[in-house]
Amino acid sequence: MKKIFVDYRKCVACKSCETACAVAHHPGGSLFALVGDSRTQVNVRVLGVEHEAFPVSCRHCDPAACLSACPAGAISRDPETGAVVQTPEKCQACAMCAMVCPFDAISFKHIHRALPGREVAYKCDLCHERLIRGEEPACVQACHTGALVFQESEPQREKRAAASLKVYLLGEGGEPPLFSMYRELRRRAFARRRMEEP
Repeated sequence: MKKIFVDYRKCVACKSCETACAVAHHPGGSLFALVGDSRTQVNVRVLGVEHEAFPVSCRHCDPAACLSACPAGAISRDPETGAVVQTPEKCQACAMCAMVCPFDAISFKHIHRALPGREVAYKCDLCHERLIRGEEPACVQACHTGALVFQESEPQREKRAAASLKVYLLGEGGEPPLFSMYRELRRRAFARRRMEEP
């Protein structure tokens, strides 16, 4: 399954992702339609942490805690895209989904798809309708710095895990000077000792 990955080092907090998300989820489908509309739905939020910026949205976990916790059956997984999506008409606004979400990705308000006068839970739906049409999620398409990328999750996860382990073991600077030579000398010494054993 493809997921949205974030490289916070490339994020410049321009909030293009927020704007694109709002336009993509608005019935008017234009920036002009958003002006003054309190029911505008923005599924991604750019948060500032000290001098860094980080776009936060639903991670479409598998298994998804919000899906299991929803007593009304308002949350489901789209079989075609794998996205965890909500049905606002079924939402009872009990906030069980928000309580179990580890990413604080679920918000509440009266959105366009909700029943009249009702606040409901809403979150990123991975733009699953755009995915079915063969397009990228709106936030990824709008990101000009490459801070948001839409890729297969398993190869990306393995790549990041390997990189994180290397940084954890060796620090940001990578291998210290002459480290590879030291490792080769140790390998040879170990091989020599094994040959000398009776």
